[in-house]
Amino acid sequence: MTLPYLYPQFRLRTAISVTTFLMLTACSNQTPIMPETAPVEVNQAVEVPSKKIIQILQSPIQTVQTLASSFTSPSRAEPVLPVVLTAPKSIPVNGESSNKPTDSIGFWLGEAGLAFEQDQLTTPEGQNAHYYLTRVLTKEPGNPQALIALERIVQRYYVLLQSSLIQGKVDQARVFFSRAKTVIPKHSQLTTMKSMIDSHVVKPPIASVAVPRLPMPDTAVPAMRTQNLLLPTKLIKQQDKELARWLAVVANTAQKLQATILIVAPTDAHARWVYQTMNSADPDQRIRANIKRSMPARLEVSYLAQKDELEVYPN
Repeated sequence: MTLPYLYPQFRLRTAISVTTFLMLTACSNQTPIMPETAPVEVNQAVEVPSKKIIQILQSPIQTVQTLASSFTSPSRAEPVLPVVLTAPKSIPVNGESSNKPTDSIGFWLGEAGLAFEQDQLTTPEGQNAHYYLTRVLTKEPGNPQALIALERIVQRYYVLLQSSLIQGKVDQARVFFSRAKTVIPKHSQLTTMKSMIDSHVVKPPIASVAVPRLPMPDTAVPAMRTQNLLLPTKLIKQQDKELARWLAVVANTAQKLQATILIVAPTDAHARWVYQTMNSADPDQRIRANIKRSMPARLEVSYLAQKDELEVYPN
């Protein structure tokens, strides 16, 4: 047998020997495996937890770092960030907001405005416009908004007094005069109101021509005033052109003053003609007006100004 022929067999035997050596070396390093039927020792010692561990388990707030240091050796313990427990923020009970209103003056002015719109001028007690305005002036004397509002209350009582006298309700007119005097005791218009009651100045129930009313006194600040402009019933029936032109002028002025208008006429047809005539004065705008069936025929125009701005219909 030649040497080249022995090379393959030599290589195969060498590989088998090396493999067997490696397997024996690996097996020598393995831990002996206990048989499954090995007896289990029953009486084994149970380690009782130390006092330190019990204290840790009983403590409601404990950091993770303390727990880790108790169960791991110092050499293998890894740094753990402490867990900090914070108490939850208190929540308002019953839906109460923490943002309480601090602008008491603004609140009282708003309440006074609402009361005035409901004609709660000096009554009921503690819930009227005069009450809230008095509180504003007590905290901030000379408040301009409160002073203007008091002026509006007096002007409103003036209108109510006139209406009561027209209806023949003199006692009611005296009540309105007394309340106006309570709001501003030295108001310049109180003298006029008193004289109207004493003389019982009442407009005739029917008027064929416009009769000028006594103008309301001028005021230093803009005040709510109502002008009653009588309308000739005869000219309304005729749909008079001159009356129509005058109504157009009143409508334009009322628009500039942002006034509200009450059209009083004996019939619905007369009231509609007055409204249509005034509304056609400016095609781009509509007047704010209500209609009422009554006598005498008139326009009740309410607006905020220092003096009467509307001219009565000429004779």
